[in-house]
Amino acid sequence: MGLKQRKGRLAGATVAAFGEKDRSGSGHNTGKERSRKTNNDKSNLICLVFAFYTLVGGILCFYYLKYGPSMFLGKGWKDYTWTPSKWRKFIDNNERTILLIGGPHRAGTTIIWEAIKAHPEIVGFGDRFDTGVDYSEGVLMQDIYPRFGVGLEFRNYGKKDGHGKRVDGMGRYALNPDVHWTKENKQKLLQDPSTMSRLLNRFAPHWDQNKKFGSNGMMKAKVWVEKSPQNAVLSTFLEGVYNMPLEKDEKVVTNNGYLKESRRLATKFLYVTRHPIANIYATGKFVRDAMGGNIDFEILLKNYIELHKYMKIDEKALESPVMWVRLEDFASTPTSVLKEIFSFLDVSADEGVIQYVLKSIANIHSEPNAKYATEWCREGIRKHGLLIDKYADELITLGLGYDLDICK
Repeated sequence: MGLKQRKGRLAGATVAAFGEKDRSGSGHNTGKERSRKTNNDKSNLICLVFAFYTLVGGILCFYYLKYGPSMFLGKGWKDYTWTPSKWRKFIDNNERTILLIGGPHRAGTTIIWEAIKAHPEIVGFGDRFDTGVDYSEGVLMQDIYPRFGVGLEFRNYGKKDGHGKRVDGMGRYALNPDVHWTKENKQKLLQDPSTMSRLLNRFAPHWDQNKKFGSNGMMKAKVWVEKSPQNAVLSTFLEGVYNMPLEKDEKVVTNNGYLKESRRLATKFLYVTRHPIANIYATGKFVRDAMGGNIDFEILLKNYIELHKYMKIDEKALESPVMWVRLEDFASTPTSVLKEIFSFLDVSADEGVIQYVLKSIANIHSEPNAKYATEWCREGIRKHGLLIDKYADELITLGLGYDLDICK
C-alpha cells in the first residue's frame, strides 16, 4: 500500500510537473505568436505606407511631367520684378510689338499661334510644361483679369444662375452681361501702373527665356505674341494696359486720347474665327470628350454670336491695327495667309521663311470642317436647322462671309 501511495504521489508529481511544463510551453508559444503577429502588422503597415507614398509620388510625377515646376512652385515662380517705367522704356525704345490673338474656343487660335511664333523674328510662350497651363494661354497664367470660368466648367464653383446651373466657361461665357472688359469700364485698373508691370512681369520670363532663343528673347524678337481665346472680349482693356502712358514719377498720364498722341502703339490684334456650325460642333465635342459635360446647341450658338459682336465692337474702338483670319482660309492656303500675317506684323514674309514656319508646325488639315459638315447634313440640320434660321440675320450681320447653307 505504501509503495502504491508513493508511486501515486510520484505519478501525481510527475503529471503536475508535465502540466507545468505544458503550460509554460503553451505560454512561450503564445508569446511567439503575438510577436509574429506584431511583426506582420508592422510589415503590413510599412507596405501600406509604401504603397500610399508610391501612389502619391506617381500622381505628383504625372502632373509634374504635364505641368512642370509651376505645379509645385506656382505660376509666378519665374516672375520678373521690373518697374512700370522700365517696361515702358524697354518696349518703346526697342519698338517692340505685342500681338494679342483671340477668338472663339476651338476656332484655330492654337494652330495659328504655333505658326506665328515659329517665325524667326517672333517669340511666344513655350509648351504646357514650360508655362504650367493648358494650351499655354496667358489668361490662365495671370491674375489681372478673369478667365471667365474656362477650365472650371463642371466643378462646383463659378458663376451660376438662379437654378444652380453654370453660366460661364467655354461655350457660355460671352452670354454674361459683365464679360466685356474695356478701357471705359475698367478705368481704375488702367490708372494703376502696377497693372501693366504685374502682367508683363508674369509673361516676360516666357518670352525672354525659352527653348527658341535661350535667353534675351525679348531683345532678339521684334514681336511678342500672347494667345488666349478670351482676348476677344478684353481687347480695348489690353490695349490700355500694354500702351499705358507713364510720367517720370511712375504715374499714369490721365489726359484724354493719350493713345492717339503717343508716338507708336505697342499692340496689334489678330482675331481668329471659324464657320459657326463647325465651331459649335467642335466646342460641343470638346466639352463632352474632355470635360464630361454637355452644352445645349442654342447656347453655343448664342455664345458664338455674342462673342463676335464684342469682337466687332472692339475692332471699331481699337486704335491698334486689327486683322481677321478665318481658320478655313488658313487651312486651305496657309502660305498666302501667313504672308499676310507676317506683313501685318512687319516681319519678313519671304517664301523661304514661310516654308520654314510650315515645316516647324504640325500638319495642317486642309478641310478642318469636313467631318462636321457631314454630321450636320446627315442629322444636325434636322435637329437644329430651325435654330440656324432663327439666328440667321444676326450671323449674317456679323459680316464673317460664311454661307450658312453648307449642304448644297
